[in-house]
Amino acid sequence: MAAKKNVSLDLFITANSPGEIAGRVVPVVREIRPRIWNCRITLVILPCQYASGEEMSLGASSGVDRCVRIGKIGELLSEDSREGRAKRLLLHMGGDIFFSVYLSLRLSSPLWAYASRPRWRRFVDLFLLPDEDSERRFALANIAPEKYERVGQIAADSAVLKESEAETREFLCLAPDEPVITFLTGSRPIEYTYGTPFFVRAASKITERFRDHRVFFPIASTVVEDLLRDTLVSQGIRFKGESRVHAIDIGDGRWAAVVRDRTLEVLNCSKLAIAVPGTNNLQAAALYVPFVMVLPLERSDEYPVDGLPGLLPLWFPGFRALKKRYIARLNERTKFVSLPNKMAGRMIAPEVRGSIGPDDVADKAMELLESPEKLQEISRCFWDLTHERGASVKLAERIALWAKED
Repeated sequence: MAAKKNVSLDLFITANSPGEIAGRVVPVVREIRPRIWNCRITLVILPCQYASGEEMSLGASSGVDRCVRIGKIGELLSEDSREGRAKRLLLHMGGDIFFSVYLSLRLSSPLWAYASRPRWRRFVDLFLLPDEDSERRFALANIAPEKYERVGQIAADSAVLKESEAETREFLCLAPDEPVITFLTGSRPIEYTYGTPFFVRAASKITERFRDHRVFFPIASTVVEDLLRDTLVSQGIRFKGESRVHAIDIGDGRWAAVVRDRTLEVLNCSKLAIAVPGTNNLQAAALYVPFVMVLPLERSDEYPVDGLPGLLPLWFPGFRALKKRYIARLNERTKFVSLPNKMAGRMIAPEVRGSIGPDDVADKAMELLESPEKLQEISRCFWDLTHERGASVKLAERIALWAKED
């Protein structure tokens, strides 16, 4: 998009992965626009082992003025140097904060970081924290109180529906009281190419007992449908994808509809969701939809992880097995993986993880489906946890206040 004239604030945002862009960047940009009318927002995509490969296209549609990979920042700044210099601020919202530190030095701008841990504290001017646990962590680390403030979970503000449940049900050809089970397979290729066949087998077992339940596989805009289809076909799973009808055969004459770009709307109609870890967990909680979080570790050597284990070349002899052992031990030491459970400090949404198969997931899902009381209790706990919204508003107002300072 062409650069704006008479810019009073040049806001640079760093992020990576579809979840960060959709769950953090979009809500904040939406709230900044009406508060700073002459703010130019540039989204800088950082290199990250959690990337899906589709960040640029998703970032371009996130409401920002410009989207650029960090490797191209020099060219962008060269173009900007021809304009009058506006006040600059760098907001880190995801990816490795090392790159944001580098970029803030390059921009000669303050660095604000939305983070839960005080990493690179000497280079961060202000930490914006998601929860009370983070606040306690910063206090125990003796971080100066003026260096951090709590704004809340921004991803909860991303659960904005484009239509009512009745409108979505009409679009999906669902009866008003027809029960729905939704499978969320993730947006990265490793997630949906492995997770979808896995979930299809779980769906098959669930619907053997709950035959009146409709099954949906909503997919993100970043999902490459040809890759998904080829993966399913290679495993003997039929996929209708040659016309307007997109569906997956889940057995015994039953088909699960594949719906693109309506994840939240389908979730809003759901009795139960079954999901891989990610931003979608918090969005489901924000819609008060019970879910089962699933993390099979059979192919954990291909999963992205933080630190050195995430950078090891898997082709090197022994490194693949080493990474698997590392992730297995990390899983054993980690009490909660799903973000709502971490926020609550207790198990609200069941987590099925480790050496598991589709039957393990189906059994846990059926246990919940057979107990309306358990489903209602999870929904109530999610309401308690997420009904207070407005983190993106707090952050936008904080930026607007700083922009007005001399």
